[in-house]
Amino acid sequence: MKGKQEYSKNVFFWHNIITNLLLPEKIEFEDYIATDDGFGNKFYDGNPIYNFKIDRLNKGIRIIQQEPEQSSIHLSARISEIELTDGKKLDELVINLELTIESFFIVIDLINAWILNDFTKFRMKRYIETVKHLKTQVSDLQETEII
Repeated sequence: MKGKQEYSKNVFFWHNIITNLLLPEKIEFEDYIATDDGFGNKFYDGNPIYNFKIDRLNKGIRIIQQEPEQSSIHLSARISEIELTDGKKLDELVINLELTIESFFIVIDLINAWILNDFTKFRMKRYIETVKHLKTQVSDLQETEII
């Protein structure tokens, strides 16, 4: 991302999106990955640009955002387990993306599946594979100029 001000705008963007998704459902969330060095010096590397966990679900989401460089949709997702500083383990959906309108809507769909629909790890992994397959099909159609 170009500069600290733009980076901060992206953090604020994701905070607003997550808040608007979760608060109507009365889902409380908090961050679980430090985005600074403990002395107030922020990391500006995009990993994560935003993160949150929901204790009652024992789930988290880490959004890693990179500078857009491609015209196609650049997005990947995976489920992993992370050990928190208190020793507890948390299942997390890790999303790596270049932010575009298309990738934004895919991220919203993945968050809905993982958090609001409370998919199991197994079901979420299958869903990620389905989304990946569909993304490939759409990219192929774009290359042949069908859409």
